[in-house]
Amino acid sequence: MKKILETDRLYLRQFIKGDTLDLFQLNNNPEVLRFTGDVPFTSSQETQAFIDHYFKNVYYNPTNGAPTHLGRLAVMRKTDHVFLGWCGLKFNSTINAVDLGFRFHQYFWNRGFATESARKVIEYAFRELKLIQLIAHAHINNKASQVVLIKCGFTEKEQIIYDNQPTLLYYLKNTEFELREITAAETWPVRHPVLRKNRPLEDVYMESDEKESTFHLGVFHNSKIVGVASFMEDTHPDFSGFQSRLRGMAVLDEYRKKGIARWLLEHGEKILKNRNRSLLWFNARANALSFYKNLGYKMTSEEFHISQVGPHYTMKKEL
Repeated sequence: MKKILETDRLYLRQFIKGDTLDLFQLNNNPEVLRFTGDVPFTSSQETQAFIDHYFKNVYYNPTNGAPTHLGRLAVMRKTDHVFLGWCGLKFNSTINAVDLGFRFHQYFWNRGFATESARKVIEYAFRELKLIQLIAHAHINNKASQVVLIKCGFTEKEQIIYDNQPTLLYYLKNTEFELREITAAETWPVRHPVLRKNRPLEDVYMESDEKESTFHLGVFHNSKIVGVASFMEDTHPDFSGFQSRLRGMAVLDEYRKKGIARWLLEHGEKILKNRNRSLLWFNARANALSFYKNLGYKMTSEEFHISQVGPHYTMKKEL
């Protein structure tokens, strides 16, 4: 049994088969499930199957067996190693964000355990995993969970339907990250190793880099630039409207899959809308198609090859 996280009173670890009874009882208390939208486990066998699935598909990548560093964790009391409940991270594929969640046996409510464990998970998410933000959900009538989230620094964004229930959606930004406009030259430390690796530095330069209408965005982590994107006025002959083109979007390898590319793109879209641009287009690498599709971009071409770069597709989005 490996402790993943530790606080003054608690430690958090992955689920084990010995948690079967506790998880079964936790998910069979109507008061615990009241605001969750979940259904109770029907048997200990189903509970064990849930734990097995978690190991194979949540804690570890089912394709290559690599640890994901995500998943709900058992929350244990240090003094007697009692299972109190769970707290942890989950990837929400619907909105491409990482979600903080928690659930505790009713007997342990109102003792600060949810807040204590959630704060530790947030620290882990921001400092170790370097996520730029977290989301969280709370049923509109679940005041206790709402209080925990607010204590942890979350801000309510909007009311949505989640698991077929009226739910408040919360966001928490990682203050170690900053997004701001930068110069063309400031993009090069990221463009070069990501987009033009093993090629001369001058290959990162684009002819529209210095145009007055062009703007460049950079994401910084503790003052280190880790992600960039450039937006340029450029007209595609097959499209109409006031067009702009995305070029040179890149994120350093160790910062990929943390929401940085989405942050850059969505912030760029807002600036373009304020400038009355009506369409954004670009040539997307073939391995990034799903990312752009999830953000509302549509393919408009067959696959084509760019020399020294690889297969691409043209994509666009009405702003």
